[in-house]
Amino acid sequence: MSTPPTTPSRPPSFTHFRLPGDLHFAFNSNKKMKTVLVTASFLGNLDDTVTRVALLPSILRRGTHRSRDMQAISRRLDGLYGASLGTYVHKIGEWHAVRFRLEVVNDRFLPGGRGVLREALEFLREILECPLEVGGGFHPEYLEQEKVNLRRSIESLVDNKSAYAEQRLVEEMCREEPFRLYEQGRIEDIPAIKARALRSFHSSWVRRYPLHVYVAGDLELEPTRELVASAFPSSGREGGYALNDPPKSVPVGARREVTERMDVNQAKLVLGFRHGITFASPEYEALLLMNGILGGYSHSKLFQNVREKESLCYSVQSSAERTKGLLFISSGIAPEKHSRALEIILKNVEAMKHGDITDQEIESTVLTILNSNEMLEDNLGLLGDVDFIWSLHGRQLDLTAFRERLKRVTRDEIVAAARKLEHDTTYLLTTK
Repeated sequence: MSTPPTTPSRPPSFTHFRLPGDLHFAFNSNKKMKTVLVTASFLGNLDDTVTRVALLPSILRRGTHRSRDMQAISRRLDGLYGASLGTYVHKIGEWHAVRFRLEVVNDRFLPGGRGVLREALEFLREILECPLEVGGGFHPEYLEQEKVNLRRSIESLVDNKSAYAEQRLVEEMCREEPFRLYEQGRIEDIPAIKARALRSFHSSWVRRYPLHVYVAGDLELEPTRELVASAFPSSGREGGYALNDPPKSVPVGARREVTERMDVNQAKLVLGFRHGITFASPEYEALLLMNGILGGYSHSKLFQNVREKESLCYSVQSSAERTKGLLFISSGIAPEKHSRALEIILKNVEAMKHGDITDQEIESTVLTILNSNEMLEDNLGLLGDVDFIWSLHGRQLDLTAFRERLKRVTRDEIVAAARKLEHDTTYLLTTK
């Protein structure tokens, strides 16, 4: 007796719901998971609040009205069968996101039906909304310590010369745009931040900014939705925050070249381009392939031609920013080789625009992107992060549909994406 063919299961995805109080709830029922992953993200505009927002997750982790220090918070997490809590600050185009990620054991694996997920969600709300207060403000000693930590974090960027050079390129290239701002904020803002004023800002932030709650695990939808709605009731949220639309393309003016000198052994050459293609664009998949062929992977043109054949770079890669529509090419080079490296890099960009793309390059890049994409199925936290960004652009993440679109991209579409590249700024960090 023959066995009927099985229908391949679709990759995991999130289902989205809008709850009262500007609360966005996304749910993924994954039978493979033994734990439940909860991610709460506040989203605002990237603007002059950047440093205050960057401080909030660290000061909120210091204590609540019930658990008044980090040791007490650790004991609460231990009491939830070893739950873990992480905080993150991200720049998404010209938006600023603060994320709190909580992982807790699934109730079905616990004796007696204790309801740990309910307790965990209530504890997460407590951390977000009910901080430890002293005299109507954040604990002044805790705040001063976190201000020092934030200053050190921003200052340490220069220790990673590649990341520093990329940020400096962004600051120069987007000097009149919010995107220039570093997600961790600005050192010059830190001294003026006071305990009561920051607590007042936090009170508005937690009530008005859009809140996105992602829950993934072996759970049923309706009970989980009720738990989330109960933990984050609309009575505690006003909503109404004016979130900006995704940024529009900025025309390229006169090409800029910026040189900065430090005591470095290896120079950093970073090029910035504008292309205007985003997650919402029909050319999105063509952009991914164009970037991969240009400099995204070890088989790319830049890696093979600039690093391997010409031996001009210690490292070279391209990366596509897909919310604002930018592309960056970063390289580590010997200082005396920067002119030749720049020449060959731009020559490879022009080759892409003129259709110098082989079938093997396309096939290798498609396969590499598909392999990376398939890894999302086993990482629900990362899958949720990607889904979050897609949803901000008005799109539903469907891995199967994405893979099919990627396979259908033609050489002409890749060339068309390459032809959208407009060289805006060149930044060189070199020796004194």
